[in-house]
Amino acid sequence: MRVFSPISLCILCFFSGCGLFDNDSTDFFKVKVVSAVEAALEIHASEGSVIRIERDGNEISSFRLNRADTVVYDTGLEPSTSYIWKASHSNGRGRSIERQSTTLDTTSSNFTWQTFTFGEHSSSILYGVSVIDENDIWAVGEIHRNDSTGQADSKIYNAVHWDGEDWKLIRLQFYTFCNQSGRGSYRATSVIGFSENDIWASSLSQVTRYDGTEQKVIECIPTSVNRLWGTDNSNVYAVGSNSTISHYNGQSWQQIETNTELDFYDIHGNEQQGAVAVAAKQSQSSDKLILRVNDDQTVEILPSEPIPSSISGIWFDEQGITYVVGNRISLKSKIDSSLPWKNLNKENIEHPYLFAIDANGLNDLITVGGFGRILHFNGAGWTKFETNITGNLYDVAIKGNTVASVGLDGSRAFITIGKRE
Repeated sequence: MRVFSPISLCILCFFSGCGLFDNDSTDFFKVKVVSAVEAALEIHASEGSVIRIERDGNEISSFRLNRADTVVYDTGLEPSTSYIWKASHSNGRGRSIERQSTTLDTTSSNFTWQTFTFGEHSSSILYGVSVIDENDIWAVGEIHRNDSTGQADSKIYNAVHWDGEDWKLIRLQFYTFCNQSGRGSYRATSVIGFSENDIWASSLSQVTRYDGTEQKVIECIPTSVNRLWGTDNSNVYAVGSNSTISHYNGQSWQQIETNTELDFYDIHGNEQQGAVAVAAKQSQSSDKLILRVNDDQTVEILPSEPIPSSISGIWFDEQGITYVVGNRISLKSKIDSSLPWKNLNKENIEHPYLFAIDANGLNDLITVGGFGRILHFNGAGWTKFETNITGNLYDVAIKGNTVASVGLDGSRAFITIGKRE
């Protein structure tokens, strides 16, 4: 494994016509700790103000605002350390504000990995994974096995469950045609587990629920699902191809109008920031979209510049500090602000295209992508794990000290599980 730990001071400005804050406003200067070694220093002041920033009495930056909201990323800090930042700005009155914050502690990147493969003929693949706990892991896709005579079985398995000792292959049933009697074990695309007896899985435009023993319901919805996400079984979102998002409110599914032609690949959310989805046209264009779904089911386009090329995954914390992955890893101190995204240096963090991201927190992120690449951020640096897999990892989930990621390698499906010591 290799560890990367960039140290720099970065100033990002975004020119806009938005309202500017008066010197007396406490919003002039905000500090957000974004890791164990970095803080985002947000400046909101009037045009022409000369800004001077100090950390613990030492000047670290000085510049003039030109109709800009500005963020200074102060890096190279020490983990679990308290700092005092002071920002001064002068447009004739010369005011200053001090902020004190403590950086996060680091987490361990000491994972031990084990890979399991599935499939005996044709092309098997796993698309989605959910970790309920270290002894309760679900993955879905399509797995082709031989029958008892050794011949290719035409009926696929579309789910696998780990109970801490063994894998159980399952054939979840979906309609052959929506709401008609014919059913079969068709390819599954996403899974989310709220508890050991409340698992949701999708297949194209259908969603089923499983209680740990049997299926309880199959529903047709107005979304061809790429990803499921929700807070509980009365607040579930499905995002997918053909620009569609659907929401389940505990009683029924409702389609949400998105006004885009892009495909949605991921969605994440929390109580403070709501639900936010990312869309693109992978392998077709660099077009991209970050879309917030409001409580009234209207949508709001959030800024995505200057993220280059396509995007595929998103994660953010309660403060709105956000990571987006795809061709690059991009960071923002507040998801809906006009401040620009910070694109992490791809030369320092070697990675192919990244399909998914998940996290326990800002000091415990995991992202996966092409060529079996797994990257873990412990709050101070990125660790790259070699999996000896040449295929793609399409989804990842982390909970506590357990990581699970799924994809395909050649013609076989696989799941890689990491346990942290």
